Amino acid sequence: MNRFELVSSHDDLGVTPIENIFINHYMPMAQGDYVKVYLYGLKRCFNQGLTPISNEDIAKDLNLLETDVKKAWDYWASEKIISIEYTGTRDALVRFFNITGTMLYKNEEVPKTTVPRHQNSTDTMEDRIGRMYETIQDMYESRTISRKETQLFKYWLSEYNFTPEAVILIVEYSLNMINKKDRTFTPAQVISYLETVAKSFYTAEVRDHLEAEAYIKESAQKRKSYYQIFKYLGIQRNPMVSERKMMDIWFFDYGFSMEIIVQALSRTNKPNLKYIDGILKNWHEQGFKTLEDIKNDKPKPRKAVKETVEPMSDSRKQAYLDMEVAFTEDLWPELEVDDENL
Repeated sequence: MNRFELVSSHDDLGVTPIENIFINHYMPMAQGDYVKVYLYGLKRCFNQGLTPISNEDIAKDLNLLETDVKKAWDYWASEKIISIEYTGTRDALVRFFNITGTMLYKNEEVPKTTVPRHQNSTDTMEDRIGRMYETIQDMYESRTISRKETQLFKYWLSEYNFTPEAVILIVEYSLNMINKKDRTFTPAQVISYLETVAKSFYTAEVRDHLEAEAYIKESAQKRKSYYQIFKYLGIQRNPMVSERKMMDIWFFDYGFSMEIIVQALSRTNKPNLKYIDGILKNWHEQGFKTLEDIKNDKPKPRKAVKETVEPMSDSRKQAYLDMEVAFTEDLWPELEVDDENL
C-alpha cells in the first residue's frame, strides 16, 4: 500500500490553516493565552513529524503556566471545537474539529475517541486479547507462539498494565529490530529481547498504543541527536547512560537547539563531552538562548597544558579495540535496549 507524507526540512517552513470562523467568532471572546494554546496545538495537527510534546513543554514554549495550558484545553472543549481525552497515565489526545463542518452537521454525533489499530469499537477486552495473539502469531509466520511467550504477554497485561494494542506494537517493534540484526536469535534470546524492550516501555510510563508510538518516535529523535553529536566529535561507539543523561539536559533542561550545541562542539579539538557540558552550562547560566547570544561569548584562550599521561601500552590499545568491536554490532539502536549479552 502506498503511504504519503509531506516532508519539510524545518518547522518554520510549514503552514497552518486557520478557519475564518475561528478568527471572527471564537478568538475575540477568548483570553489571549487560550488563543495561543489553540493555535499552537492546531499547528501540531498539520505537522505530524514533530516530536510529541507534553503540557509542561507547551507551557515553557508559550511562557505560560502548565495549569494555564490545561485551562485552555478545557475552555476550547467547552466551546465544542476540540475534544480532549487523557490516555494511559500521562498523555492526552487532543482532537481539533473542523468548526464549520461541526456546525453544519451538529445533529450528527461527533466521534469522541479514535479506535486504535487492531481494535474495533465494539470489542470487549477478551476480543482484544484474542486479536492480540492472532496478530502476533501472524508476525511470527514460521513458528507458533511458545508457552513462555504467552505467559510473558499475560504478564505485560496484568503487571505492566499494557493494553493489548500496546503489546502488539511492542512485539512488532522488537521483531523488526531483531530482523535488522546480522545474527540469528534463539527462542530464548527472542524472549530476553522482548522482556528488555517491554521493560524500557514500562519504565518510560508507557501503557497504551498512543504512548508507545510517541515513545518510539521520541526515542528515535533522541538517538538521532546523540548520533549527530558523536559523529561531530568522531566518537564511534554507543553513548553511555551518563552521557545520554548529560545530552538530554542540554536539549530538554537548557532548551538548546542543535545549532547552539554545534557552536559548543566547535570550541573543542578533542571529543570531550564534559568540556562541552561546561560551555553549555555556562551559556545556560548566562541566559543565552539564541545564536546571537552565543556570538557575544567569545572563547577564552586556553592555557597550554604539559602532557603528563604515559603512552598507552600495546595490550591496553588492543583491549580498547576489542571493546570497540563489541559496540559496533548494535550501534545506534532506536531504544535504550542493552542486548549485548543476548
